[in-house]
Amino acid sequence: MAIDPQRLKALVLPETEQHYSARDAMFHALGVGYHPDADRELDFVYEKTLKVAPSLALTLCVRSLSTMDLGIDFRKVVHAAHALHLHTPLPNEATVVCQTRITEVWDLGADRGAQLELDRELRDKASGARLATSRMSVLCRGDGGFGGDAPPVRKAAMPTGQPDHVFSWKTLPEQAALYRLQGDMNPLHIDPERARAVGFERPILHGLATFAGCVRAVLATALDHEPARLRSVQGRFSAPFFPGETLQVELWRTGAGALAFQARSLERDVPVIKDGVAATTS
Repeated sequence: MAIDPQRLKALVLPETEQHYSARDAMFHALGVGYHPDADRELDFVYEKTLKVAPSLALTLCVRSLSTMDLGIDFRKVVHAAHALHLHTPLPNEATVVCQTRITEVWDLGADRGAQLELDRELRDKASGARLATSRMSVLCRGDGGFGGDAPPVRKAAMPTGQPDHVFSWKTLPEQAALYRLQGDMNPLHIDPERARAVGFERPILHGLATFAGCVRAVLATALDHEPARLRSVQGRFSAPFFPGETLQVELWRTGAGALAFQARSLERDVPVIKDGVAATTS
């Protein structure tokens, strides 16, 4: 059955709710590489002086696309890009609610698939204050050719000179096993047979864990580890990243409060996140 863009954009998806504690915030930080012995990172994993990693917002109220009545072939869905906007630093503990909407449905053609844009708004349940908003772009490789519009071209102009900062994260072989305990239990990230069935030599790291590594790189190199100074981060996934590899993030200062970045697997010299952009405050 052909995809119906108007039906998808009209869907009212159920609001989700989750409580998280300081312990959950620290567990998230450990799951994306924050280390008690690293310079200024103790604050992210110690309750006495806790700062909440902004990337925690990526894991809260997560609902699998496969549980939504979207009429797409979930076996062929790929996470294509992600953007995160922080409205205020995340509290150490809160009950949060999330509303997800499908805002765009693009047609890339029968041979390439469809592209869905899903917007998520995360709010503090007690105050109603917006904490974070995000946009997830997913490529539905089996659902193109329905006669819809093509997406606009959105490609950041990456600097060509030497980066102003380079940040490296040597991931653990069990990194995906740790990260999946934060909510994304997709067997692709733990089961070798499932990974091989979709063309990977072994389980891959979650795209959002790799993205969180880039958020950590921005905090460490440009923001003196101050989450309150981060406004937004976005990037496009370009290749899988495997647990145990080194994520090398190269960052360029492109203007007041503006950064461009890209991330690669150091061992394979393969870009895994391209067209990265971050906005900050002083």
